[in-house]
Amino acid sequence: MNPIFDKEAFKASAVQLNIADLEFVKRCLILVPHPDDESLACTGLISILKEQGTEFKIILTTDGSRSHPNSKKFPAEKLAQIREEELNKVIKLMGLDTSIITPYKGIDSGLPARGEDGFKILVARLAEDLAAFKPDLILVPYELDPHRDHRATWQMLMAALEKGTTQRPKIWEYPIWLYELAQQADLPKLTHNELKFVDVHQYNTLKQSCIAAHSSQTTRLIDDDPTGFILTAEMISNFTTGQEYFMERKKINPSSTLSEDYFETLYNNNEDPWNFEKSEYERQKYERSLAAIPPGKYNQALEIGCSIGVFTAMLAPLCNHLIAMDISTTALEKARQRLGSAPHVEFQLGAIPNDFPEGDFDLIVMSEVGYYLSMNDLLLTRELLENSLNEGGILLLVHWTHFVVDYPLSGDDVHECFKQSSLIHLHGSRTADYRIDIFKKH
Repeated sequence: MNPIFDKEAFKASAVQLNIADLEFVKRCLILVPHPDDESLACTGLISILKEQGTEFKIILTTDGSRSHPNSKKFPAEKLAQIREEELNKVIKLMGLDTSIITPYKGIDSGLPARGEDGFKILVARLAEDLAAFKPDLILVPYELDPHRDHRATWQMLMAALEKGTTQRPKIWEYPIWLYELAQQADLPKLTHNELKFVDVHQYNTLKQSCIAAHSSQTTRLIDDDPTGFILTAEMISNFTTGQEYFMERKKINPSSTLSEDYFETLYNNNEDPWNFEKSEYERQKYERSLAAIPPGKYNQALEIGCSIGVFTAMLAPLCNHLIAMDISTTALEKARQRLGSAPHVEFQLGAIPNDFPEGDFDLIVMSEVGYYLSMNDLLLTRELLENSLNEGGILLLVHWTHFVVDYPLSGDDVHECFKQSSLIHLHGSRTADYRIDIFKKH
């Protein structure tokens, strides 16, 4: 028993998931560092999801070849083959087709982590698989699970998500070696409702059969390496209680609008955290954004999220009066300094939707802001914006479309939300990294 990690307290803090809580899962991706992790972590959940018609994909990130490094009878290549066969057997026991397995064949106990050789290649492959499969739910080892392959698998997922533009999936982390090997720095700091459990008592027999099917890891099948790995009865007992545990951490599943403190911390650490002033990418995006706005002079305009005012300075000549607002005091002061010679620009400190400015506008710009909001706050903002636009008024939306772990929504979520509004969609465009949409009020 690991005295550092209180397993009983950990499990007692979990909130039960009901079958209805799983109805959103049409496609489930399971990232498995080694054959047997799937049996330990989620046999029951897989069975429940299978019964409701969920489609599965399992990505095996390593070849599992290093559990018995000193065996002569079972050298790495042969052991990798055996473990692949064991995983195939488990998948069949679950009533699934082995075609759902995609092996990446990373080196067992040497899967490259962020910054190591080979990491970017695996990330690129995972990004392609994510884009093709479009999972609603991803199961992945806990970020700090005490095995390097488990941690590297988590890092691969985060990096691959950042490269993609898929709709934001739920990410549930499963513990494996946290139960037995955790050090103080590994312990998850969970808040209420971040730890979930699924009652899987009815699948206990199946689960035990699946675990036992990994006989190279649960028996002395490999008998010529006394130092080789084996899943002990004590270790297995962590997973056969009739409950399976998953962490839905807000850190990687944000649902609340980001706070003022979040942005103040960014600006205090870096006066230009997104490199607005010097980035060629930002310059080109700004030019394309301006070009998308119908030509003319706008009497009353609003820029939501002006940051340090780089785009504000480009937007100001189009407006007779421009309100530039931002949630960050630090950023707004920089914007004031930049636009000091433009008296028709008014700066306001505030956050949407609560501090939405009063007045009617002919042009509203919301660039790289919407995904900081919860969906409820985005809907409130959409309503306020629709009501505050004058007849014939223009809305410019511009957002980065890649996954960002901190953001509650994706850029596509924001733009598709506004496509469901009462506003007329005039035109839109997208690059590999962002999209621009122009709307008009009747």
